[in-house]
Amino acid sequence: MKIKRAYKAKDVDMYDSGMSQMYFFEHHLADFTAHDPTLNASYLDNWKLAFEELMKYLPVKGQERPVFEDHYLIEDADKTLKLCRTKYMEVKYYAGKAFPDNKELLKEFGAGTYSKVQFSRLRMVPFMKTLHGVAMKYKTELIAQSYLQPSIDHILTLALQLETDTQEQQLKKKERPTETRKRIEAFNTFYGFGQQVAEAARFVFRDNEVYRNQFLLAKRHHPKVTKHWLTVSATGVRKIALTKLLKKFNVTLINQSKETLEYWKADNINEVPAEKNQLTGGEVIPVTAEYPAKKFLVMQNTGAKAVRVLLTKEKKGS
Repeated sequence: MKIKRAYKAKDVDMYDSGMSQMYFFEHHLADFTAHDPTLNASYLDNWKLAFEELMKYLPVKGQERPVFEDHYLIEDADKTLKLCRTKYMEVKYYAGKAFPDNKELLKEFGAGTYSKVQFSRLRMVPFMKTLHGVAMKYKTELIAQSYLQPSIDHILTLALQLETDTQEQQLKKKERPTETRKRIEAFNTFYGFGQQVAEAARFVFRDNEVYRNQFLLAKRHHPKVTKHWLTVSATGVRKIALTKLLKKFNVTLINQSKETLEYWKADNINEVPAEKNQLTGGEVIPVTAEYPAKKFLVMQNTGAKAVRVLLTKEKKGS
């Protein structure tokens, strides 16, 4: 199964924001551990190990895609292919001098075949090996025209070098999907540590926006947040259906007014608990599921003024 990135930002942007998160997490470690005991020194150590693994695959700043090693192998193979083409023209020149009026024999040196293989590394390898064999067959005539044995031997050297370069490049091409998977896994693992910390920071620093912003994820990754403004009239009651909402979304409520609201979860609007929760002016609370699940969140305004509430929905897994 093809692996996908867990984020939408560029790799370098995710790396930059992740490094900032890790730095601030270390400096606020006690606050996070107090909120969630699993966000401790061991968590930080594992995050740093994920960072070390990530460094193997980090692209150069400004590059959308990494420079794969096989890019250089392709360049090497292409350079050798050009040398083979130059070598063929050299052999053709001396063969023409040795056999000026023998078109049939010159076909043994590749006349009529070269044009079909000159741009193909795979086809050029057997062509050059055959060319070397023919040159060895007629080496007496070639040497008589000053095309000496070292030059003839060099034909086979180039053929073998092109064969090696091509094989390495083909092998690297087959390995690329595996390397790509390892790279994405390393980035996703590093991102996962920051993702959990960013979620926790919403509650650890709910009253400190400056600190919360230190733990923001890479900008383009932030899942789309839908906002809904609700009004609970003076001495009024309002309910929100929870069953489908909490299956698909992470939900937050913010009291946008100065007055305090009372709220609770219930299976129907007439179900009132002995103790109610309070949502004070400006307070932010996450709305979470519980077991057994309740169908509604009920908000009650006992004051003389209407209360405005902001409900945010962030799709899970986005």
